[in-house]
Amino acid sequence: MKKLFKTYYKAKISFWNAFSTEWNAIKNDKAVISTFFSVAILILVVYTYIYSNQVVKEVPVAVVNQDVSKMSRDYTAMLNATEGTKVISTYTDLQEAKVAYYSRKVQGIVIIPKDFEKNIRSGKQTNITTFSDASNMIFYKKVLGDVSVINGYYSAGIAIKRQMAKGISSDQAKQNYTPIQAISTSLFNTSAGYATYMIPMLTALIVQLVLLMGIGILGGSRREDKSTHKNFPRLLHKGGTIPVLLAKACLYTAIFIVIIPIQIGIVYTLFSIPVRSSLFAVYLFLVPYIFSVVFLGIAFSSFFKRREDSILFLVLLSIPSLMLSGLSFPKEGFSGIYQLISTIIPSTPGITGFVKLTQMEASFVEVLNEWNHLWLLTFLYFIIASIALKMKSQNEKYNKRKVSY
Repeated sequence: MKKLFKTYYKAKISFWNAFSTEWNAIKNDKAVISTFFSVAILILVVYTYIYSNQVVKEVPVAVVNQDVSKMSRDYTAMLNATEGTKVISTYTDLQEAKVAYYSRKVQGIVIIPKDFEKNIRSGKQTNITTFSDASNMIFYKKVLGDVSVINGYYSAGIAIKRQMAKGISSDQAKQNYTPIQAISTSLFNTSAGYATYMIPMLTALIVQLVLLMGIGILGGSRREDKSTHKNFPRLLHKGGTIPVLLAKACLYTAIFIVIIPIQIGIVYTLFSIPVRSSLFAVYLFLVPYIFSVVFLGIAFSSFFKRREDSILFLVLLSIPSLMLSGLSFPKEGFSGIYQLISTIIPSTPGITGFVKLTQMEASFVEVLNEWNHLWLLTFLYFIIASIALKMKSQNEKYNKRKVSY
């Protein structure tokens, strides 16, 4: 019992020593301070502000009206009345519209063919041709979507008028045209806004990137000064890495207990991004996420020879993290090997669980799979970090002895 108490006492002293040492290192390093607070908050504010309009409106479109009839003018007016597109020019020549398009004055071209009204009145099918730049998916989707909607409304109006001309009432004609009425409801992201979709994912990803950068800078500094074994003297003792690693993880968790409310409490409120979960549930979910990222950062920072190496590491890791997180492309569309790689990056389950909690109004039980996944990664990276940290301390002590000889 006495031996157990002694072990506990030494671990407790080591924990608080590591906690205070790490905190002092953060406070005294301007690069780390700016990384944790300025970058974490400013990046999110800047990105959220950029996408604060949420939905793209009034995309400029050129209409090439080759028919110049009343029906073609009515069609143009309907297109101009949509929220998403704005007809800024009407041409009779396609070449003029192309000049406007290639000079970026318009983002799409809609061609109303010759004999548009004549074909409609005679019951013949007519085609509306649309050109839009697929390299910009937001403009492309908006132009094609609005044109498709207008085509549907315009066709419906023609069909209903023909039935009414036969003596059928307006209500009956509408029912005959649409026997099944579709009701579409957007779940969670009711405004279909891009910021509401992207910013929660980006918030969880920023937590990982900022942590890795800050830990990498500190690790690189200690590698340059060969001060790891001095700052954490009990690392070389049996079981000495456990309190040190736990102290570091608890410190960084405490830091983000301050940062997270600023991000989801102030930034989200300013830009009308909903939060559908309690702060306590978010905190509880983020504990294994932060722990796993901290241990991952410590494991890799043990190999950094300079502070600048952490920036290079971040650049190399940030792109795969972004791509494999599901932010730009659904994870289900990846091949098997990439899906496997994504499972060992903390941001993958971290983003999924964070979005479920804050945006989908999920209960904590519904994110248990992601939570357990993060605890598994925490355990895995804890072992790797323990080995890497102990080897780093041993190498520093051995090299110091070698130099003194």
